[in-house]
Order: sequence, then structure tokens, then C-alpha cells
Amino acid sequence: MKALPLIVSGTALVGATYGLARFSYGLFVPAFSREFELTPSLAGVIYSGSFLAYCLAAVVAFRFADRPRWSILLAGVTATGGSVVVAAAVSPIMLAAGILIAGAGAGFASPGLVALVAHHVPFRAGDRIQTVVNAGSGIGVAVGGPMALLFSGNWRTAWWLIALIAAVATALTLLTDRPATGATGRAGGADETDRAAAGLTLSGLAPLRTAMAAAVLAGAASAGVWTFGRSHVVASGGLSQTQATVFWVLVGIAGVAGAFSGDAVDRIGLRRSWMTTSALLAGATAAVGFWAGQPVVAFSAGAIFGGAYVALTGILIVWAAHRVPEQASAGTAALFIALAVGQAGGAALLGGLLEVAAAWVGFLLAASTGVLGAVVVAADAAVDERPRSPDLV
Repeated sequence: MKALPLIVSGTALVGATYGLARFSYGLFVPAFSREFELTPSLAGVIYSGSFLAYCLAAVVAFRFADRPRWSILLAGVTATGGSVVVAAAVSPIMLAAGILIAGAGAGFASPGLVALVAHHVPFRAGDRIQTVVNAGSGIGVAVGGPMALLFSGNWRTAWWLIALIAAVATALTLLTDRPATGATGRAGGADETDRAAAGLTLSGLAPLRTAMAAAVLAGAASAGVWTFGRSHVVASGGLSQTQATVFWVLVGIAGVAGAFSGDAVDRIGLRRSWMTTSALLAGATAAVGFWAGQPVVAFSAGAIFGGAYVALTGILIVWAAHRVPEQASAGTAALFIALAVGQAGGAALLGGLLEVAAAWVGFLLAASTGVLGAVVVAADAAVDERPRSPDLV
């Protein structure tokens, strides 16, 4: 496949921006808390700020739908620059600034990659390839775990390394993007898709309203494990730092299974795929909250959570491609903004809740929003309807 180098480099970029520059914050919360005397509430506020930065980046990427290479460049600059600031942080404010900047990288990366992959991959293979690239986040999380263990005494070195990985992945993605026949199977198809994407308006997102509501709820549901999961299994569950790292690695490795979410949608449809994965994410979140001190249960729940989360994000990409096929990049940006809004609200709320209530209460609340997301999708029978597009005829 001629697009293989781009697929590999794009997967690496997702791993660097999502799995490392964005989600590694949760992995290093214990070290940051010791270094900067962060309370759970402040740790949650910083992470929610990261999600908001992601939202702003995705909004910009939404407007750059017709110029995906710019989105990729901005992804690399912010992920790399933010990680450098984190590595050099000497105060909580500097740390927060670095986390916010680094978090923006993921907001730029996905919309840009959706457009680039669509330009290089035949339409029939689009769903599968998009979800394969998206599963790079799981690889990044899996790499982050051993990195945190290896540099347990020097977290700054880990963040310098994250910055280097992000820079290299960005350069490779830009280098492997070569002019090709568009996803429609004819030369010039990419340009036509770009022009359509550039003209997308908020009213044009109406077919995605259920998806956006579901994304907000899924984001809130995932905030518990992403923000406090690793610290919770240590502080509340009594697991060792090594066991907590194993927990995190399993979250990432299982996330690679999210690459099959495109195939799941083809087999059982969007509604059933979303309902199933939302239920799995909710159940896993609750299990981490209740049984953090039981390694087998915690590890299993972490793996289920990782696979379900990446699958959900992959389904969102496919959802945009199905419902607004000529604006898939901008549609993906809109859905990922909704996901991050839910994560920001969830992280801030849970951080405050953990200071006044038992940890399992916060995780149960997070899990309940995942269930609600499944209910919202189940109630909309039109989710599986796939409109005809001139490009699909």
C-alpha cells in the first residue's frame, strides 16, 4: 500500500500527541504532586485546563480543515513545545502552562490526520485505516508506562524524551504526505473534499447532534481513569508504583484493540457499537473505583477501559465519516471537541469531589455518565442511517 509510510507515521503522531504529551499527565500526577505540592483539586483543574486547550486547538483545526498539513505542523509544535515547558517547569504555574500547551497538540493532530488519510486511502478502506491510526493513542499510553517507571526518579528526563518523540513523529508525518489520488478514487478528489470541509458550518453539524451529546458524556466518563486512575490504585488500593505502572501499560496495550472499531461498526452498526463500548467503559471505570486494591481486577478493568476508550474515539471518527462524509475532518474535530469538553468538566468535578468524598463515589459518578451516553444513543434510531453522498455513488 502506497500510503503505508503515512499510516505508520500518523499512528506514531497520535501516540506522541495523545498517549504521551496529553495522557501522560495522569501517569505523572504522583510525581507532580510531590514536586509542586498539588492537591487533588488543583491536579484536576490543571488537567481540565489541558482538555480546554485541546478544545481550542480542535476549533482552530476545524477552521483549517482545508489545510491539514498546517494542523499537523501545529500539532507537533504544541506537543513538543508544551512537553519542553513541562520538563523545565519550576513552579505549578509553569507546569500548568506546559500541560495546557502539550494538550493542544492532540486537538490539532486528529482532524489533520483524518484529512490526510482520506486523501491517500481508498474510500472502501477508510473506516479501518482511520481507526488503526487513531489506535496510536493506546501505543503511546503503553510506552508512557515503562517510561515513567524507568525515569521514576527523574520525571523531567521523561518529558524531554516525549518532546523529542513528538518532534520526530511530526516531521515524519509531513515527509510521508505525498500528493495522491483522493479517497474518492480520482485525481483531484482531495481538493474537492477540502473545499467542502472548509465550508462546513455549525448548522451543517446537525446530523452529528446525537454523536456530540454522546461524546460529551463519554468524555466525562473517561476523566476518572485518565486523570486519577494511576494515583487511585496506589493511594486507595495500596498497589506499588510498579503495579500501578503495569496497570497503566495495560490501559495502553488494550487500547490498540480500538483499531478494530471500524470493523465493529461495519458488522453491527454505530448504535450497537457505541452502546457496547460505552457499557464496557462504564463498567471498567466503576471496577477501578471499587476494587483498586485487587491487582487482577484492577488490571483487567484497566485493560477493558483502554480498549473501550480508544474504540469509542475511533467510532466517533467513523460516525463523522458516515453522517457528514464530505466534511469528515471538520466533523471529527467537532466530535473531539465535545469529547474534550466532557473530559474537562469531568476532571474538574472529580478533583473537587475526591477532596470531600470517598474515591469510589467519584469513579461511580464517572461510570454513570458512560451509561447515560449509551442510553442517549440507544434512544436515537436514526444513528445507523447513512446518507448518500455524490462521492459514494
